[in-house]
Parts: sequence; structure tokens; C-alpha cells
Amino acid sequence: LDLYPGDAGSLGGECAGKITTIGEGVEGFEIGDPVIAIVPGSFSQYVTINAAMVAPKPEKLSFEEAATIPVVFLTAYYTLHHLAKISAGDRVLIHAATGGVGQAAIQLAQQAGAEVFGTCSPHKWAFLKSIGVELMMNSRTLDFAEQVMASTSGEGVDIVLNSLTGEGFIPKSLSVLRSSGRFLEIAKSGVWTSSQVAQFKPDIAYFLVDLAQICQQQPALIKSMLHELMLQFKAGQLKPLPRKVFPIVDAISAFRYMQQAKHIGKIVMTLPTDTMDKSLLFRTDSTYMITGGLGSLGLLIAGWMVKQGAKHLVLVGRSGANPNVKSQLKALEQAGAEVIVAGADVSIATQIAQVLADIEQPPLRGIIHAAGVLDDGVLASKTWEAFEKVMAPKVQGAWNLHLLTQDKSLDFLVLFSSAASLLGSIAQANYAAANTFLDALAHYRRAQGLPCMSINWGAWSEIGMAAERKADEQMHKKGLGSIAPQQGLQILEQLFLQSATQVGVIPINRQQLLQLFQAERIMLPFFSELTAQAPLPSTPASAKILQLLQQLKTAASLDEYRALLPTYLQEQVAVVFKLPINQIDKQKNLTQMGLDSLMAVELRNRLTNELNVTIPVVKFLENASIEGLAELVAEQWQKTPSAINTDTPNQLKNETIVKVRL
Repeated sequence: LDLYPGDAGSLGGECAGKITTIGEGVEGFEIGDPVIAIVPGSFSQYVTINAAMVAPKPEKLSFEEAATIPVVFLTAYYTLHHLAKISAGDRVLIHAATGGVGQAAIQLAQQAGAEVFGTCSPHKWAFLKSIGVELMMNSRTLDFAEQVMASTSGEGVDIVLNSLTGEGFIPKSLSVLRSSGRFLEIAKSGVWTSSQVAQFKPDIAYFLVDLAQICQQQPALIKSMLHELMLQFKAGQLKPLPRKVFPIVDAISAFRYMQQAKHIGKIVMTLPTDTMDKSLLFRTDSTYMITGGLGSLGLLIAGWMVKQGAKHLVLVGRSGANPNVKSQLKALEQAGAEVIVAGADVSIATQIAQVLADIEQPPLRGIIHAAGVLDDGVLASKTWEAFEKVMAPKVQGAWNLHLLTQDKSLDFLVLFSSAASLLGSIAQANYAAANTFLDALAHYRRAQGLPCMSINWGAWSEIGMAAERKADEQMHKKGLGSIAPQQGLQILEQLFLQSATQVGVIPINRQQLLQLFQAERIMLPFFSELTAQAPLPSTPASAKILQLLQQLKTAASLDEYRALLPTYLQEQVAVVFKLPINQIDKQKNLTQMGLDSLMAVELRNRLTNELNVTIPVVKFLENASIEGLAELVAEQWQKTPSAINTDTPNQLKNETIVKVRL
């Protein structure tokens, strides 16, 4: 976005992984050691790091949890302890308190006995309250200053940890700092100089913090702080941050998600599955719980988890184990697993709370919620009891798990939903509604920075409720296939290595299914995702761009350039907005139409690749319309037409066409 001052460097600044090579003279590490590190360019499979920037990963933490630690906790520890000398009784104002550095600073400040005030967006106040912040204020207005002074009887605070540099924020933040206070500035742009601060507030200490510079100039200090932090994580005195995980191949989605500023904590990138260690999917030093664990599907999942490394399982069911179940439990134990059968109803909070309380060591790291029952019948004849029966394990059960595990460091909470919530199902309105709640809960938890995935399973063959009532036979007639057990387990393994929030797994006969829905005049948004791709070595689109380039090459005046561009630009904006071209107004301000900064980058890149013009991103955001963009492009072509390459644009050489079918 051209906003970072100076060279932003390579993407990524921290990571967690395993050591593959050790340089001469390096002591204290072995090849294969799991570690965390602070290092530029960490969006990579391998990085080379100064050993001072590396520390052993605490055993209790997953790699995703560990990756949330280095930069934010080092920044918070350095500013609060090394610079501000925080002590018990200090009042600390932390701006952007739900961000990574903010949450790390809250933990360290509370640990030191300080009183914490924080700013963030109002919809995140509940989170701050839940972790013990004394006063929550809006980070998007300047009202915080008056609120701080009122809350402290006019005394103000001792320490300000600032990252907000919008108009008025710095002077307002300085105004609440009492005499001899410490102002810690971690922002990168729009910051004040020491002389500006001294002129405004001469009786305070001002620190402008650059962690990257400290890493270069004081590696021994970084090493010392990093190891001190690891000791505290190992002892359980500090906790990793809430996180949302994306595979690195979905980096664009991750940045778009980050731009929305709805997340709490950190966003973590993981390597593609072909570069990950697949030997063990589950940790041997953790406990995993399966609700509905005594059913045929639950037991199948339990056996798969044991093969994937799980050694400690808690299987939850309302009824005890029958002889057939007992033989399967014995097989799990013979495979090396410790299996606890917990008789409990997941929909009753007190019962499932007791199950969770009984899990002490190893700690609970993951839950698969597979509990469910059916009570089919046409909607007109359904009683509320029929709805309650189906809703209880799905809706109330999932909500109980959500509420009771919010303070636990789960690696995953997987909700077994159904294709019924995507496609509907005859005589199963209650079941479809219950599973829709699971889907919504997954999105809600991810928005809160908590792990969750909802899987909309189609019918499993041989096992499960659909097989027991032979529903899969009826579904085949409608173009819906069934999932063989081993096929389902293979898909489940793939999903565990990804970062989806909601996934539909439904074998379909596309032609048969679409014909059925079209015949019944049912058009669902779900079908917009049924796409087919084909290589496009030469397309009408590429020919159109080549024709445009040739026309621009021969244009003789600014007016001619300007006249050639609007339709092309309208098409490009339509692609970026994912809208029909007739909905793109050439005169309308693009930002008013919904253009954000990442969309502006995408549009800028398209124009650069296809027309070889360079337009600063900020120009797209400064009240630009399509006609305004045409003016900018025309001016560049008029200045340097001979420098423009009219060969086939790089973007078009390997382009694919997507056909959306309903």
C-alpha cells in the first residue's frame, strides 16, 4: 500500500519450526529441535537465523501457538520491563489492546501487578473484559482521554503503549500521562519526534521502539528476553494468543481477513501440506474428546485418531458401551491408546462440564463434536419436542462446548454438520436447522480468534445415521452419493491439514443433481460454487487486450487515449468487484462502490501486467472513478508510448476461464 516508511523487507518476521541445519560453533541446539524464532522473510519453507534469535519451543505449545509469540511478546516485554520499568500499582494505557502486542502487554502488565486500561473497537470490548482489563474504550475516537482522566480522578496513567497515530491520538495520549510517565511508541509511521514530544509534554520519558533495529544492535538482549519468556510459557505463567490459521497458499485470503480488523490476536500462516511432517497428525502428549464417541462413526474416528498418533481419548456418550462397542474399545487400547468412556449428555452443561473437569493430564487439545439424533417428519406435523430432541445435542451441545472451552488452548474444535444445512432434506427441517447452527458457530468462533471448523458431511455408507435408515439409497436417486468410511477418513485428514472454517463434503452426480433442482425450480447459492476450469491458451479476452494495446500504440492525442480506455477499465473493475459489468458505473467513485485497499492493489496489478502502467495505489483510493483512471492511464501512455510492450501480457499466457453453472 506504499504506507510503510523505507524498505518493508521480506514478508514475515517470526516463525516456529524444526532445526534442519546447525552452523559451526552453535551450541545448545540439535537438528530436529522444535524452536521459535524472530527472523525476516519467515514466509518460507526454510530460513537461516542468527542463533541468538532462536529459543526452544515449550513442549506444551503447538507450532501454531508458538508462532504467535516472538514479535509481540518481545515487543511487550522490552517496552514494559526494559524501558518503562513497570511495577505493581502502575496504571497502563494500551492502545489496540486486542491486537497481538496489546494482548501480550496485557498479560505482562497484569503479571507485574499493574492496572490495565485498553482501547479497541467496541465489538471487542467483551473480550477485553473477559481477560481482566479495567476500562475499555473506543480506539476509533478521541473520547478515551476524557474517560481515562475520569476513571483515575484526574491523575492519569503511568505508562502509555501507543500504536495509534491518527489525527489527534498522540497529543490525547500524551495528555493522560502523569508527570514522570513513560510513553512507548511502537507505530511505524506518523510518529512524533523526541523534540515534538518534549515541546508538548517535557516532564515524561519518550521511547520510539524499533524491534528489528534492536535485534540487529543488541542480539544478546533479545536472546536473554526470549529465553526468559520461554521459561514463563513453560511454567504456564503466560499463554499464547488467540489465532486464526491460514495455509500459506491462501495468503491473499489471510491479508483480506486481516484488513477487515475483525480478528482478535494473531493470524498464522502454515506451510502447504506437502512440506509438513505428516507422520503424526495428533500429539501423543494431549487428550482428545469425541462426543457421540460410542456411535459407529465416533468409534471409526477414534480408531483413525489412534493411527494418527493420539494416545489419550475421551469418548462421550449418553449410554454405556454395549458388547460390540467394548470389543472396539479393547482394540483401541491394544493399539496403545488410553481410552476413557464418559457417560454424559453433551446438551446438559453440568454433565459435560464435569467431563472436562476430569481431564487433567495430558491437557485437552481437541474436540470432535459428532453427537446427533434424528426425528424425521414433515414440518406441518412436527411438534416442538421433535425439534428439541434434534436440537439438543447439536445446538445446545455445541454451545456448551464453546462456552466451557474458551479458556483452554485447543488446537481444534471440529463440528460434524450435515449437507442438510446446505441443500435441505425432505422431512428433516429440524435436523437442517440444527446443523445450520453448527455452521454459524464455526464462523462465530473464528471471528473471535478461536479454532473451529464445521464439516457439512454427506451421507456415510455402512456406518452412521444415514446408513442405519438406508437413506443413502434414496439420496443416490437424487444425484447425491455416499462417502465410504476410508474415503471419509482420507478427506478428514486433508481437512485437518487445512484452515477452513466450513467445508461441504458431498459426492454428487452433477448432471443428475442439477437436473433435479432445475426441474423443481430450486436455485441454491450452493451451486454457484460448482465450477469447472479449462486451460485458455488463447482467448477472446487476450485478443481484446492485444487489440487495445495496438490501438493505444497508434493513438495520436490524449483524447484518443482517453476514449479507448473506459470500457476496458470497466471490465477490470467488474472482475475485481466480482460483479456483472452492467453494474459498474463509469462515473461513480470506486471507493463508494466498495473498493478497499487490497482490491486497489489487485486492480493496480492487473493494469500493470496488462497495460504496463504504474499507478500508485493511493490514486485508486483518492476519489477515483473509471473515467478518472482512464485519465491517469492516458497520461502515462501519452508520455511514453514507445516504452509500452504490446506482446501478449504475462497474465494472459497461463490464464484459465471459470464457468459458473447454476
